[in-house]
Amino acid sequence: MVLEGRLTYQGDGMSISTRAMNATTTLMNIHTDNIAHFGLPGYQRRTPVVTSFIEYLGANAVDKAVDTQVGRIRKSGNPLDVALFTQGYFQKRLPSGAVELTRDGRMRLDKDGFLLSLDGRPVLGANGAPIRFPLIPANPERDILINGSGDIRVYDEASTKTLDVGRLGVVQQDGSALSAIDVRQGHVEDSNVMLQNEFVSLLPLRRQFEANRQLFIMQSDTLSRTIQELGRPS
Repeated sequence: MVLEGRLTYQGDGMSISTRAMNATTTLMNIHTDNIAHFGLPGYQRRTPVVTSFIEYLGANAVDKAVDTQVGRIRKSGNPLDVALFTQGYFQKRLPSGAVELTRDGRMRLDKDGFLLSLDGRPVLGANGAPIRFPLIPANPERDILINGSGDIRVYDEASTKTLDVGRLGVVQQDGSALSAIDVRQGHVEDSNVMLQNEFVSLLPLRRQFEANRQLFIMQSDTLSRTIQELGRPS
């Protein structure tokens, strides 16, 4: 009876150690993903969210949330680079018709005057339609103007007039429009990942993983010896 109870205890302990290692691995993956995306403009770091009873739920007790803090802003000088100094997202239309939200405001013009993201997706205006310039400016640095509200204007050399193009559609995470925004032309927002914080967060997780791994090995060895004892003839 004692040996049978010992077997049950060791088996439960090994399960708890395994679930703990799985949860710790999931947590480490969140931080390593942040590190991997450090250099990606507009990337918003993911923060781990751990629910109760992680020792029983394992990786299922770990979720992640998006850190919406504005990232590092740098000047690029490109007139079609725009950065949000406030929370919110630009919108681009995918080939499927779905709308993708992004903080990456690096844009370009195609030959037809459509404003595109760097990956070639149409950028949407406040009216939900793709933004199209009425003309291709001869000197984009001089002729394209984007104000703090996201209004785009282009100078027409032929008529010597400044034409309205449209307004950038900036929305919240749920897709609802944002009225109070601060758009800066000629700037790029880098990720909001702080490398030192991510590395510091990894250190205790690695120690926890190693501790649970050693505990698992100890319990496994104990269980193996117990099984051998049970198999010996009395």
